[in-house]
Amino acid sequence: MNFCPDCKNCLYALEEGETAGFKCRKCPYIRAISHDNPLVYEHNLREDTAIRLAANPYLKDDPTLQHFKTIQCPTQGCPSNDVVGYKLSVQNLVWLYQCTVCNATWKQASRRS
Repeated sequence: MNFCPDCKNCLYALEEGETAGFKCRKCPYIRAISHDNPLVYEHNLREDTAIRLAANPYLKDDPTLQHFKTIQCPTQGCPSNDVVGYKLSVQNLVWLYQCTVCNATWKQASRRS
């Protein structure tokens, strides 16, 4: 989103014939779009959902998630054999696990038979 440097109002896209740019609704400010860089808007979403889920310390308290009593926590010194699992990617068979004792979180690819 672009703002007017004079009055701080939001600029809107303007196209008149061959010229394009951004115009302020409140004052006569116009910023032309250069031909060297014609990019008007770009929105990149490159967030790994595992990172966002791993940041949730309450994942282990969700009663809808499956508990695995046969998976050992990878944290050295943690005696837990109880981890909560969440299928992160169905297509790639990737699981996100969280230890119920020390809150350690890790991703692991599922083993195919």
